[in-house]
Amino acid sequence: MKTRLCLPLACALLITGLQADNEVYRTWTDAQGRKLEATFRGIENGNVFLQVRNGYVYRLPLDKLSAVDQQAAKTLKPEGLGIPSDPNLAQAAAQIDMLVEAGLKKAELKPNPLASNEQFVRRVFLDLAGRIPTREEALEFINDPSVSKRAKVIDRLLNSEGYRSHLFNYFADMLRMADVAQKARFFTYQDWLKGQIGDNVPWNKIVHSMMAADGKLLENGATGYLLRDAGMRLDNLSLTLSTFIGANVSCAQCHDHPFADWTQRQFFEMAAYFGATETYGAKGNGNGSMPGIRKMIASLGDKKLQQQAKNLMRVNGLAVEDTSENDLKMPDDYKYPDAKPGDPVKPKLITWSDDKNKKAYQGAQPTKNDEQLRSQFAKWMTSPDNPRFAMTIANRMWKHIFGIGVKEPVTDLDDPNASVNPALLHHLANEMVRLKFDLKQFLRVLCNTQTYQREATSHELADNTPYIFPGPILRRMTAEQAWDSCATLVVGADVDKYKANRGATYAKAMNVDFSGGASPEVFKQQLENAIASMRQYGGKAAGNPKNNAKKKRMANEEEDLTMKPPVRNGLVLARASELPQPEKDQHFLRMFGQSDRQIADSESEEGSIPQVLMLMNGEAQRVIGQKDSLVVQTATAQKTPEQQVDSLYLSFFSRKPKPAELGEAVAGLGNGMTMQDLTWVLFNTREFIFVE
Repeated sequence: MKTRLCLPLACALLITGLQADNEVYRTWTDAQGRKLEATFRGIENGNVFLQVRNGYVYRLPLDKLSAVDQQAAKTLKPEGLGIPSDPNLAQAAAQIDMLVEAGLKKAELKPNPLASNEQFVRRVFLDLAGRIPTREEALEFINDPSVSKRAKVIDRLLNSEGYRSHLFNYFADMLRMADVAQKARFFTYQDWLKGQIGDNVPWNKIVHSMMAADGKLLENGATGYLLRDAGMRLDNLSLTLSTFIGANVSCAQCHDHPFADWTQRQFFEMAAYFGATETYGAKGNGNGSMPGIRKMIASLGDKKLQQQAKNLMRVNGLAVEDTSENDLKMPDDYKYPDAKPGDPVKPKLITWSDDKNKKAYQGAQPTKNDEQLRSQFAKWMTSPDNPRFAMTIANRMWKHIFGIGVKEPVTDLDDPNASVNPALLHHLANEMVRLKFDLKQFLRVLCNTQTYQREATSHELADNTPYIFPGPILRRMTAEQAWDSCATLVVGADVDKYKANRGATYAKAMNVDFSGGASPEVFKQQLENAIASMRQYGGKAAGNPKNNAKKKRMANEEEDLTMKPPVRNGLVLARASELPQPEKDQHFLRMFGQSDRQIADSESEEGSIPQVLMLMNGEAQRVIGQKDSLVVQTATAQKTPEQQVDSLYLSFFSRKPKPAELGEAVAGLGNGMTMQDLTWVLFNTREFIFVE
């Protein structure tokens, strides 16, 4: 049997005896009498796609099969998910499915049925692009007769602007990414991260850049991670370890951890890798010329201008620099016998009992050069051989699209074997390494699994009952998904076009040479230009964010956008990723649980009375129901009431109404209910706000 895009057939046949009781497998025969046991995935462009038991998919010319099997291929309904993008992807997805199904079998549970096309397209848009599909996007998918359409839409969404926006929202919550921190604006940090996601930079390289970054925030956005906690080495390390390697060590800042192997001494030994790192720019921002700079600022005369100049100096002083000496010492209240309070701390990396090969430590141990400590730490933490780094981001990405992690909470992986499916968790970590930390490809594998494409589990889970993943869980949209979906209803797919790109503009305006290298005349001109630019951001933007919020906030945000988004009823209809981070307190995003970015991973998906009131009476529902809203315009353009109702259901739910729903809605329109009334009804349903 001649094959294309496949491993040698003989190798595949060696494993076809597995799961022999699975009724979806049949024996296929080619014209020469050779046989292959496989399940039928579909037929397209004259080729038959057959999947063997290890998950690998073979593409075989239809005319090379026996006459009986040619007829079978033309009449059989494809099993499973249809035709994948490539055979290796199908095999990787099938391996995950087998591990999930093994866990289900052990728990005596069955997987959920496969989701319908209508359920799938809405879910995959929300999970990968962060918004619902438009009516046209939903119809394009639903009406596509191709057996490979699920794989194709996954690939399309992973290469969309929506993917960048949605993944940024997730990481912005994880990293506490805010417009204003340390009395400065962190636009360069935001734009840097968006650029990394857009360029599909591997996760280990993104994190390494944040750990090892140096220079001014205005010139290197990657420094934003360490500068977010400027002057707080211990707090930053605690967040770093829990965020990136799932080590819950916050207790160890003050005492030995009561439930884990971490000791306070070990915590400080890890912190010593940052003991030569300065986050206030004290080394390279012109200490020697400070008296001259102060004198020049004093010469400005006007006290308001002087204060603005000082604010500028502070903004330009936000930098990460390495010194030649590790100055970390044990705390004054240290009480254990292995060291004394005030003792210098030598850097030493933590080890895990399940780390057998210790490869991550090669080349990452301290040298005599303290200026290299941070780089050594970054190399160790992001190494493919670090037993926790790949597992942590794999577990996070699993939760990102399934709604719950294999191990919860995602910030605590001290004992991977305490997860609901240890074999699955370890395999996901290995997959992340195999894919070289390519998050896009990792999500591509997950979304091509049967586990992901099954119906969501909608029944309430009992307390402390492990979730074994018969499918994703039914979950409420995140605040950003809900907002971006509202904007999609009003604007359509064009909502993805609006980009803030504020970092370069802000940095160009604010970046002043405080090192003493510029002449007094050049320095004064730079200062005056920067002060004038500060007024564009609200007069005292760098020094007083509350004052800035009161001064033309909306107008300034619009001016910052590359393409101005539409504004309706005072709402700027851009993606959440392009709006202020975070939004103001009474905005739809904050009301629906957007984090205030003070605590990592603190976005809430809990329901509340204010949310219900916002859905019923808030600005978003009024904007959606207006005549110039795309969803209303599209429905109004339909010829009959039935078609109008169809249009609205497709826009809100990516499906057509059921007969009873259609009858009630048409009757309502005939009895005086307006199109705006019907949008209000659909917007306030449970179905709209949930990821099914």
